[in-house]
Amino acid sequence: MNRLAIEGMAVWRGGRRLVEDLHCDAAPGSVTVILGPNGAGKSTLLQMLAGVLPGSHARASWMGRHLGAYLRREWADVVSWQGPAGYADFGLRVDQRLRLAAGIWSGDQAELLQQLDIPGLMARPLAKLSSGERQRVEVAAAMLRPTPVLLLDEPTAHLDLRHQAACLRLMRQQADAGGRVVLVVLHDVAQAAAVADQVVLLYGDGRSETGPAEAMMVPKRLQALYGTPMRAVEGVGLLPDFRRMA
Repeated sequence: MNRLAIEGMAVWRGGRRLVEDLHCDAAPGSVTVILGPNGAGKSTLLQMLAGVLPGSHARASWMGRHLGAYLRREWADVVSWQGPAGYADFGLRVDQRLRLAAGIWSGDQAELLQQLDIPGLMARPLAKLSSGERQRVEVAAAMLRPTPVLLLDEPTAHLDLRHQAACLRLMRQQADAGGRVVLVVLHDVAQAAAVADQVVLLYGDGRSETGPAEAMMVPKRLQALYGTPMRAVEGVGLLPDFRRMA
């Protein structure tokens, strides 16, 4: 079956059990948003799925084949992963970084670069970019790779509002038009509500919940998840209720 299936997966980090028994079925053309407090295992989960962080607890499969059965180079053709920006740049310019990720891009990919305002950065060294510019380059590099599964770890971090909106639009386009399986870690619940078909809630104490966005993105669940009051704002959605915080 052409989908990413997670069946009874456990996530451990630093000797701590963060997730005990995670179940999630992500189909092509869908966006699955992962929400949870700091340290709940969101990034660790993506790293395990990407093969960046190996683990015997990674009970996931693609097209019915357990990810542990894939050779590293085979899995690299399945999954594209964007992690936190700021790794070594090896003296590369932006255009060189993107060509390493995708080779020569097509017209559709050129449009993706345009939406993220990448063309004006092409000749600049990665080391000379701001954190937001570097984030846009890393998001573009992940999206440009022609893989069926796209894993994004806080892709809107460091971005201004315009580029946050562009990133969210591109996520939906990658799923809707590109038919990709998109799994994304977000912290902004309004952003999550805007793009998610499915939501995974990680509590950080072993518990997890997975379900349709409309069932997960409700005040009762999010208040329990974050331990903070939530309120509904007409025309906006759910927001933290800062006025009620002690």
